[in-house]
Parts: sequence; C-alpha cells; structure tokens
Amino acid sequence: MLESLGCVYVLCGHSERRVLFKDDDTYINAKVRTVLDHNLKPILCIGESQFEYENKLNKQVCALQLAKDLQGVTAEEMANVVIAYEPVWAIGTGLTATPEIAQEVHAYIRSWLLDTYGEKVAAETRIQYGGSVTPDSVDALMACPDIDGCLVGGASLVADKFSRIVAFQKEPVAA
Repeated sequence: MLESLGCVYVLCGHSERRVLFKDDDTYINAKVRTVLDHNLKPILCIGESQFEYENKLNKQVCALQLAKDLQGVTAEEMANVVIAYEPVWAIGTGLTATPEIAQEVHAYIRSWLLDTYGEKVAAETRIQYGGSVTPDSVDALMACPDIDGCLVGGASLVADKFSRIVAFQKEPVAA
C-alpha cells in the first residue's frame, strides 16, 4: 500500500514510537526487515535519553540499537538503509545538541558501520541528524563531515522554517 502511494522511505525506531508505543529493538528489527523485503527504504532512528547522555552512555546506546535493529541486514541491503541519530533529550525539551556533540556521535556511528560492514558501507550510508533541527542550527550541523542530512520534525510544519532548513548554507564548524 505504501509503495502504491509513492512512498520510498519508512521510519523505523522513531523516538516517539520507542517511548510512547514501547517499540523494542526486536520489533524494530522486524520492521526494518519487512521494509527492506518490500523494496522500501528504512530510516532507522537511534538515540539516547537524557539520563543516558548525562551518564556518557550515548555511544553504547547507539551501538546496541544499531546491532539489534540491523540484525540480519546484509552489507548489500545497507545501500537502502538511512540512519537517523535522534538524541531524545534534545527533542522538544529546549535542550540542544551542539554540532560538535552531533558530529562526535555521527563519527562513532560511521566507525560502527566500518567495523560491522566495511569501508564501502561506512562511506556510503547516509546518516541524518534529527534532534530538533531549526533554521538557526541547520547550517552548522550540515557543515559537519559525518552529518549527511537532517530528519526534520516540528520545524517542517512551519513553511518559513522548513524552507530555510531546506536552503541551508554550509558554514565551517569552530574547532
């Protein structure tokens, strides 16, 4: 049905589904498999809670979610998978992940892909950032070398904000 409507991508593991509907990694893995088996492309959302972030567990949480949610997905199938890093603590809370924080986690995700699937998959997998992207934050986020795009939430509902995000301007990130 989704394909007949022109859909290409399907969200899997979105933070709200994980929290509100208690979607666990076993369910998310089954959804990723189903999406791939029906010739659609999963956008796998991963990310840590505020507690996990404050306790410096963000990389471990992301690694565990990647391992469980991509179980049984081959390197060839990864050509159709997008990863979206969503720091749950930065969504609708007023807290924000700096571009440096986002880049650090994206680089870790890319290294996990390298270790798990090899150089080609690590280089070619699109890794998006999805933690309350705004017109004010998009330029610096998109200047990060391991951030390949944005998964935009609430800002997509306001035309002026969304059009500014789509028309981002890359700017260098301060070291």
